[in-house]
Amino acid sequence: MSEEQATEVSVDAEVAQSGADWRESIPEEIRGHKSLTHINDVGALAKSYVHAQSMIGADKVVIPGKSATQEEWAEFYGRLGRPEDPGSYGLETTNDMNGDMVDWFRQTAHAAGLTERQAAQIFGSYNEFAANMQQGMSVDREQMTAQVEADLRKEFGQAFEDRLAQGLGVIENFGNPELMEVQLADGSLLGDNPEFIRLMATVGNYMQEALGEDTLEGIRTSGAMTPQDAQEKVSELRAPNSPYWDQRHPEHHHYVNEVNRYMEMIHG
Repeated sequence: MSEEQATEVSVDAEVAQSGADWRESIPEEIRGHKSLTHINDVGALAKSYVHAQSMIGADKVVIPGKSATQEEWAEFYGRLGRPEDPGSYGLETTNDMNGDMVDWFRQTAHAAGLTERQAAQIFGSYNEFAANMQQGMSVDREQMTAQVEADLRKEFGQAFEDRLAQGLGVIENFGNPELMEVQLADGSLLGDNPEFIRLMATVGNYMQEALGEDTLEGIRTSGAMTPQDAQEKVSELRAPNSPYWDQRHPEHHHYVNEVNRYMEMIHG
């Protein structure tokens, strides 16, 4: 090594030890280049250079610009791993899946440039989400149906089965049973709506009482009363000056027994 070279090495070492900016030792025209902003020392610069050299000749993908054509985007998606056509997505489907929905997803995934792995992951996540939603809706519907039945049983008492049969009779004779499956705005079914059931039951009961027992074809009832009907009978039997209040009246015991019978209907 010549005396001049030894002097340069000594100067570089002194610069490194002094903590001076390593950029001072490179040409001025590239000192401020943004690619060097995050490089703190010569060692980091060397590592960056080695990494850049290793990338030469590697398979690189250039992201299309704003003015890229559809063909350029198609080539880009293809190099990323998008299947050639929507039907090539190997999605795991089941027999209960809607075929149109699956085809729509394939078309959308392909248009968005998704790889097969990306499409499968999104499709699987969506199916899991939808299944959980469906399960939650089923539980909510079962709970709501049980609550509606409990409320109507309390309201109709021993006449619950009769009123239900009368309501269904109205629908079967004058409507369409599929009406019960109509979905309302809140997601519930019309057949689970207490007001609708109550309305049909009231109409059916009126038709049988006012128009004749055979008005609703195929519907037979036990003649049981609702608590409200039973309460009206109790009020009639307990009317002022009725035999119920006169122990010496020959029908007194009959009136008392009838009141007790109706009270059982009211209180179960």
